[in-house]
Amino acid sequence: MKKTFLTGVCLVAFLVNSFAQSNLKGEKGVTSFGAVFGYAIESEKAVIGVDYRYNMLDRLRLTPSILYGVKRDNKDIWYLNADAHYLARVSENLTLYPIGGLGFSFWKNRTIPDIDLGDLGFIPQNADTYLRVGLNMGIGGELRLTEDIIAGAEFRYNWTKQGFNQAMILLRVAYYF
Repeated sequence: MKKTFLTGVCLVAFLVNSFAQSNLKGEKGVTSFGAVFGYAIESEKAVIGVDYRYNMLDRLRLTPSILYGVKRDNKDIWYLNADAHYLARVSENLTLYPIGGLGFSFWKNRTIPDIDLGDLGFIPQNADTYLRVGLNMGIGGELRLTEDIIAGAEFRYNWTKQGFNQAMILLRVAYYF
């Protein structure tokens, strides 16, 4: 799996470098705000969120995002990401980009104790929370549907030393302004 992933990353880096040599004009100063939907593979959770993208240079974009791994089996996850994209314009409407950055994940495991509390009227919860810092790596692409609307897809991998690694497949719809 690691060899396949690394081979894919090398291939993507080669393609992005090849496309980056084209003379297509970048979009310095352009921003977008989008809704993100997807699936976290290791934790088997649906993911929803928002992101903001700001093109600092013609080919360099900063992308903060907040994602939520929907609660399943009394566990939920929040992701706070700060990524950079190096834009490779394939055509006027299609852009590919590698993803690199930092990811903070907040893992919550909520378990309800198996006790009878009678007439107290509430059930206490024991919440174990874990904060993990990791590196984001991946590849993405976006297609300009209209002058103001963009749709895109990403494969992202958040690598943490502590063993809370997460691969995600994400879809995005955004408004450019």
